[in-house]
Amino acid sequence: MHSLSPRQIGDEGVVAPLIYRPARLIGTATGAAIVVLALLLAALLMAFASPWAISAAKFLAFGSAFLLLTLAAVFAYWTYACYAMSYALDEKGLSIRWGLIRQFIPLNQIERCVPGREARLLEIRGVNWWAYHVGRASVPTIGEVLFYSCHHSPWELIYIVTSSGSYAISPENSIRFSMDLQRLQSSEAAVGEEAPRQRAEHPLVAIYPFWLDRYGQALAVIAVLANVALFGFVFAVYPGLADELNLAFPPLGQTDLRAKREVLQIPATALALLAVSLAAGLAVHKWERAASYLLLAGAILLQGLFWVAAAIAVT
Repeated sequence: MHSLSPRQIGDEGVVAPLIYRPARLIGTATGAAIVVLALLLAALLMAFASPWAISAAKFLAFGSAFLLLTLAAVFAYWTYACYAMSYALDEKGLSIRWGLIRQFIPLNQIERCVPGREARLLEIRGVNWWAYHVGRASVPTIGEVLFYSCHHSPWELIYIVTSSGSYAISPENSIRFSMDLQRLQSSEAAVGEEAPRQRAEHPLVAIYPFWLDRYGQALAVIAVLANVALFGFVFAVYPGLADELNLAFPPLGQTDLRAKREVLQIPATALALLAVSLAAGLAVHKWERAASYLLLAGAILLQGLFWVAAAIAVT
């Protein structure tokens, strides 16, 4: 059953938009099942690995659990976006909502609407699972299309074609949607005033310049991988270490014997400093890219120093 809000005129004469939604049940349920499965697997890994002695196997188990939790968080957002997906029509245009992203298409920019049965659908690149498709595909006779749909078959789609791009949506009541769109386009309100420009609205975090900076991203990834490898190295050699280790650093002939468990503080401290460096690098990136690069390169250098400290401690 489709969800369609009635048009209501408020005290100021503002007409509420018509809200259409896709058939979201299967897509949302599939995403929720993936999230639950990932969480269960992560919980099982952590429960089984917690009693284990510190070793490479424990590192791999906890690392896998962390990856599963990250995967669950990503799929949780995509599932929420599926559940909240909607298409709003009013006198100014069509608004497509997906998660925190909103695409706005003015009515006067819509050149034509093509039923899905008239276009052959190819593979969609993006978020793509059973009854849930968000991404891009090349559609013959239309071109490159941005999909925001929960369709089971191409027949459920409607292609919105504009001069600057095309969109594919799947309102549950596609006939009613098409009729309302045609009526609004032909109404005096649709042409009586200048409509806003076609645009995509993203949350501020999504348009932060760092996400387009490949050099900054590479520096951050190298620093993170260096820290992950440091944890793996310490966990791997831990079972063979003596009960007490000399943790003096730099080693200038002095002795500082500590219980071998304290060697775990080396990667843990490196992780804390990495977090501070990454946060500082991201914070200044928008205003001073060179300073951001310096902070991220410094994070890599710090990880290298902790690698040296760990190597000296365990040998």
